[in-house]
Formats: sequence, structure tokens, C-alpha cells
Amino acid sequence: MWTSTLDLDPKRVLLTRVLSRFWRGAYFSSYAPLRVENLPRPTLPAASWVRVRNRLAGICGSDLHLVSADGDLRVSLAALPGHQQHYPGHEVVGEVVEIGDEVTHLRVGDRVVLQHETNCLSQGVQPICRFCAEGFYNLCEHGELPGPHAIGGGWSEEMLLPEQRLYRVPSWMSDEQAVLLEPTAVALHAVLRALPRPDSQVLIIGAGVIGLLTLQVLRALAPEAEISVLARHPFQIEQATRLGANHIIYTHDSYLGVQTVTNARSYRGWLGNHMLVGGYETIFDTIGSNRTLPHALRWASARANVVLVGVHLHPMHIDLTPVWNQEIKLIGTMSHGQEHWPQRSGRMHSTFEVVADMMREQRIAPEQFLTHRFALTDYRQALETAMGKDKSRAIKVVFDYSLVPQSVVPNVRASARPRRSASLLPLREKALKTDSTTTPNIEPVTPAPTAPEEESTAKFVAPTPPATSGVEKTDAMPNPRHKARVEARAQAIETHVKEQKSEPLLDIPSTSDLPSLPTNAESELLPAISASGAEVQPGEPPVLETPGEPEVLSVEPLPATPEQQAEELPTDFSAEAEEPAETEVTPIVTPEQPEEPFEPMLDAPAEQSDESALQPEEEMPATEDSAQESDSQEQPVMAPPAIEQERPSRTRNRRKKKTDAIED
Repeated sequence: MWTSTLDLDPKRVLLTRVLSRFWRGAYFSSYAPLRVENLPRPTLPAASWVRVRNRLAGICGSDLHLVSADGDLRVSLAALPGHQQHYPGHEVVGEVVEIGDEVTHLRVGDRVVLQHETNCLSQGVQPICRFCAEGFYNLCEHGELPGPHAIGGGWSEEMLLPEQRLYRVPSWMSDEQAVLLEPTAVALHAVLRALPRPDSQVLIIGAGVIGLLTLQVLRALAPEAEISVLARHPFQIEQATRLGANHIIYTHDSYLGVQTVTNARSYRGWLGNHMLVGGYETIFDTIGSNRTLPHALRWASARANVVLVGVHLHPMHIDLTPVWNQEIKLIGTMSHGQEHWPQRSGRMHSTFEVVADMMREQRIAPEQFLTHRFALTDYRQALETAMGKDKSRAIKVVFDYSLVPQSVVPNVRASARPRRSASLLPLREKALKTDSTTTPNIEPVTPAPTAPEEESTAKFVAPTPPATSGVEKTDAMPNPRHKARVEARAQAIETHVKEQKSEPLLDIPSTSDLPSLPTNAESELLPAISASGAEVQPGEPPVLETPGEPEVLSVEPLPATPEQQAEELPTDFSAEAEEPAETEVTPIVTPEQPEEPFEPMLDAPAEQSDESALQPEEEMPATEDSAQESDSQEQPVMAPPAIEQERPSRTRNRRKKKTDAIED
């Protein structure tokens, strides 16, 4: 599973800090503490543990400090055990996908958020410390706890941890609301640590997600308070104004702004020393650095409350004289715990439960601060977006695990059965429909040169259905319109044969599709056929000759030899004439022309013309389209005189040979 870890080894941290001074990409190099890698999917280490598949995970400011190695090894946290190996991402919502045998409060399919750190109850330590007994598990007094530790965090594909550390999300709450439960609980816990009076003046330093959530909670719990916000970026000022901030304090003249709002008296000393007397009664410092906390103590009025909410991992050189000189209470807050709720009721509830009640009552809406989503594989772009707020205008950036490509999550999504491509589904359905039909309408395909034409026809053409109107049907017909034209032509031929039984079939009614025969050629051809003695009987199929001799003679000036004329005759012409004798009148149909646009059945027996007779044998196959094209192009050309003198004898000899072949 994809897992993010932070190796806080002192050598690695120091090297990253040095490189980051002149190379910003050092945070994502191999020397940096952050690691994002695909590890084997482990099993549950204990029976009281659960496996959670993450859905959304937020990027917190404390996580950015660790990623950028923004810390000092001299702070108190660096001395505590168990902090060198860290899983980032404590703002997370996920779904329980596996539970141990001793799990009692959670079921598979429940949505949960990470609530507590490792504590006495989660590790089974006895006796438990006093803070864990009171419900303040994040203040556990056991620095080093035994037993297996959690695997994975919010910046991981999955988490394996004890069920005691999780909070079950109500069904009405969305994932966007759930992922902001933890930061909203931090803001609520800070406000309840020093709840302002209704008519007091309050200052919030910082307009990040914690500062804006603090403003939203204050407006819900202390609506009559006069709230000022110290913001840095223009988009933060805009957000604070929309949430109901009464005043905006700008960073370039902060002392003047505080003096104007609170009517405090300003005093200046040597070396830029500046002090205000009579400032805010309550101040929430959500940044907590040496650039804000020293000024917050000077902006507070006597006996005021200064709540330190922000996290700063560096020792601070700070002037604490206002603490004892003005009796200021400097209050720290550590995430969340137990709260008196409802107020002054004496009952205790977890901070998460209080936040959930306020969300259900629509008193707060933290989901509006979610501005950017990224896949975990785009972690570098996500972290740069969260760090560069001035350019990205980011408030809360989250990892959305629904955006992770399937190919990079081998243990969850890629292990499932691969889906077929959407582009292949129509082809598969079409193939199934073709197999289910008994007579598929497959267009004839041109056979290979080595294969016989009869085999290719039998392979691609369906069995011939019963004939209609004396016309044989095949699946090679291009379209219904062509079919109707063929039937009409066959009907005309049948009628003409019945009317003129004793005359040769040369007087076929002319149509626009057939080329017209010149008058002189027709007068010469009719006596030649009459002299041959060939007569068509009613029971015999008609033999149709295409009157194309005039066009051919106009193209080829050379006469054809008897050997070439003999090669042009069909090899099995008699067999073709005997096959359709079962029906009354049926034209001969040959599938030699699968793509004929007009008359594939009528002109098949006589598709060879005088033009093909005068050409070499390899140029014999010629379609009607090419013949018609040659007719249209060459018909106006006048024939040479020599050819005109030889044409009657040549035509007579060719007709006699064909007639003899039919009689045989």
C-alpha cells in the first residue's frame, strides 16, 4: 500500500535544512525526511485493531513544518522517545474495511476519523494515567508506550490502528465535514479554554484555516464580541470579512491598527521598543512564532488572556515582562480533549462530539474552507500548493484518494478484476449479435489471388433464399434500392421474352443505365444472329449480350486474333446456362462482381466486351463502372476506316462461335 513516512533522523533533518537554503527542491529529494513509497500490505497486528481505507486527508501546518525540516533539535518534543519515525496526516476520514476479533464498537463499512494519539488505553497499559482517565488522551503521561504501534497515517492508502483511537462519523455528515472535524475541534478547544465575554474585544492573529475556524466558532459562541483579525494575504482578508470580522489589522501598521480599534495608549522607547497600554481582553495566536507572540503580549490589556494555538518548533527569544507586569495569562492549548457541554451544565463531552453537534445545528460550516484536492501520487504539487498560499490562495488542501489512478494502487484497486475498455464494448456487442443471427449480412470480401473464386463466394455469401419474381437473391446485393431496380429489370426482360419467343434477345428495352447502340452497328448485328439459327425457347434461360462493340472498336484499332477470341469465351458457359433451368425464367447470376453499383446479375454472362478481347489476358477482369466510363469517354471518337470494313465479318464470326457453344 502507498504509505508516507517522516524519518526525523537528526542528520537527515540538518542536511535538508542546509540544502533548502539554496535549493527549494531539497524537501522532496532523497535526503529529505519525507518518503512516499509502496509497501507490502500488512496484516492486523492485534485482535482489537482495525484496517481503515482512507478517503480524504488534510495537510496541516504542523505536517508542513516536519516536511520542510522546519524545527530545532533543542525543542522539548525532540527529546521525547518515539518521534523519529512519524506517519503524517492526522486530519483524515476513512472507511473501516477489516476488524479484529475483539473489536466491539466499530463495524466494517463505518466511516471514522482519527481522534486520539497513542495513549494508555490504546496500548493496554495498566494502570492508566490520570489524564487518560479523564479523557484527555492527547496529554498521556506515558512518554514511551509498549506494544505494536499504528501503521500508516492520513497520507497513506490505509491505516492499521486500535479502534480506541477512532471516532465514528455520523451518517448525516459528509466526508468534507468529517475531514475538518479535527482542525475544528482544535479551534473549539482553544476558544473554550478562554471564552470571551459577550461585550469584550477579541483579536485573532492569523487567518489560516485554524484562524478562520476560530473566528467561525467565536461567532457561534460569542456573537456579541467585537472581533478583529490580523491577516496577511488579500484572500484571507476577504474570507475573514465574509465570516463576520469587525476589524482587519494589517501587518505593515499593526500597532497603529490595534491602537485605533482598542483606543489604547502607545508608548515608544529606545531601539524600536513599542508598548500599548489598554489593548484586547482576549487574543488567540494561531501562528505562535517569535514574530507574533511577543507582539501579542504587548497588545493585550491588563489581566488579559493570550491563548497560544499555533505550533512553532523553534526556541524563542521573547520578552515575558508583560506577563508579570500586566498579569497576563499565557494559556497553551494542545489539540482537543473533553469539554463542558452545554456550557455551565457540568457534563463532559469529547470535543469531537461538540463539533458534530454544532455542525448538525448548522452553527458552523468548516467544509467551505476546503479549496484544493490532489491525489497522493501528486504529493509534491499538493505540498507546494499548501506552502505557497500567496500564489495558490489555498486555505485547506486535502489528498483525495478517489483521484489516485488505479494503476498505482496495486493492493486495493488494481487487484480487482480489470474493466474492459469502453471503446471495445460496442465491438464485442456487435460480434455477439452477429453470432446470434442465422444469416448474417456480411459484405463479400475480395478473395486472395491464390484462392478460387467459388470458395471465397461460399465463405462470405449466405445461402441463397427462395427466388422472388424470377430473380435470384444473394446477400451480396448492395442495398434495397438496387434490389428493386434489378427486379424491375428482370420483370421487363421476362415480359419481353414472352412476347418475342422466336426472335433473338437483342431488342431489350433500352434504359438510361445501358449504353445505346449505334444505328449502323445494330443493322449489321441483327442479320448475323438470324443467320446463325439460334432460337430461344420458352423453357431456356435467356442469354443477354451487352451491345458494347461500337465503343470497343473505337478504342482499339488492332483486330483480335482467333486464339484471343477463343480465350475470352467462358470455360464453363454451358453449365452456367443449365443451372437456372429449374425456374421458369431466371437470369444467370454470377458473384464475380461483388461491388457492381447497378446490374451485377444481368450483365454477368456477357461482361467481356470487344475491348477485353483486344487486350492481353491479364487485363480481362473489368468492371461495368470502367466499361461505362470508357463508353462515356470514347464514344464520340470516330473509328478508322480499316476497322469499319472488317467489322461485319468479325462480328459474324464471334456471334457464331458463342451460339455454337450454347447449343453444345
